[in-house]
Amino acid sequence: MQILTSNACNKISGLVSASLQKITHISAPQFKFILSIFEVWLGLPVRYTMLNLSRFGQYCAKSIRLHLEQQFDFSTINSAIIGQRCDKELIAAFDPTYIPKSGKQTFGLGKWWSGTRQRALKGLEIGCLAVIDVTAGTALSLEAVQTPSPEALQAEQLKLTSHYVSIINKRIDVLKTMGVKYLVADGYFMKHDFIEPLTKEELHVITKMRPDANLRYPYNGVKVKGRGRPKLYDGKVDCSCIDKRRIRKFDEDEQAVYYSGIVYSIALKRMVRIVYMQDKQSNCYQLLVCTDTQLSAEQILHYYRLRFQIEFLIRDAKQYCGLEQCQARSEQKLYFHFNMALSSVSVAKAATWLCLPAEKRGAFSMRNIKLLYYNKMITETIFSNLALDLSSNKIKRLYNKCINIGSLAA
Repeated sequence: MQILTSNACNKISGLVSASLQKITHISAPQFKFILSIFEVWLGLPVRYTMLNLSRFGQYCAKSIRLHLEQQFDFSTINSAIIGQRCDKELIAAFDPTYIPKSGKQTFGLGKWWSGTRQRALKGLEIGCLAVIDVTAGTALSLEAVQTPSPEALQAEQLKLTSHYVSIINKRIDVLKTMGVKYLVADGYFMKHDFIEPLTKEELHVITKMRPDANLRYPYNGVKVKGRGRPKLYDGKVDCSCIDKRRIRKFDEDEQAVYYSGIVYSIALKRMVRIVYMQDKQSNCYQLLVCTDTQLSAEQILHYYRLRFQIEFLIRDAKQYCGLEQCQARSEQKLYFHFNMALSSVSVAKAATWLCLPAEKRGAFSMRNIKLLYYNKMITETIFSNLALDLSSNKIKRLYNKCINIGSLAA
């Protein structure tokens, strides 16, 4: 178990301060507010409302509302954190998530798909764009953008897929600066109008295909001279019984056998590399696809498995940082709240977990971080009222013991 001390809080504050300095257009009051709100956000033991934030912080509810209405560039601060703490091998991940919300006047309110409930429910949806550190095997948030209501999308004659593409394209320069060349997404995004615009921006996509995907074997035989179009394809791929001479085995473990090959996708209208995973017991199979035919099958499999790190990031933000608890209704306040929740998890992970050597990391526990900050708030309040001298070694030991009350192994 990783023992957290007050030094962990100093690391988080230092990382946030250093990252805020990367934003050139931030004002001094906003700088002070963001630095303060991160500490309150990480330790808040009740629902994440502006009134509760004012009860545990140094700003009143009205000041918090005014600050939340101001524009703030979360992609810059998050990219600075990623640049400081992450390794060089990075990939992007994108995943929309459902946020429950009642009322009638909230921006973006509509019926959205809930993966947990497996049906469309009233609420909001945000598209989460994250960057995954391949070496560490973890995801950090880059930016979350709320999806406009279905009525607003229809009025603009904009498809939902096109909105998702616009989220990524607007941040493509930031991704390229970090050296990101691949984006992983779930099977919903196996669409031509999602993948094609991203590949034009030199961002390759790794996703999951339908089990009945329409694929063709490329023709590699002798070119016949004469009139007419040269032969390009050599039969349809029967996904239930692949040709193992052309889609060849590259790996095997206790659960499954893995095959890979280059085929032509009718849906994507391009040559792609597929990874065919066949379960040993049931003979059921799954298909992964990558638009970069030069990427090895092992890397495709490894990158797609890392996609689930964005799910863990969203889970921690929902469970510990109030991602689903925003009571605001305006677009800007909602944007600030969603990104603050996701960024808090990323900052805590980067400052207290990624800074450790790989052999000492263990499992990351957002619960321990939140408990540390809550204990810190209570302990400092009591110690200041008792006028205790924190420079004393005995008091320091007592202080560190108090802020670690209730800490558990992840």
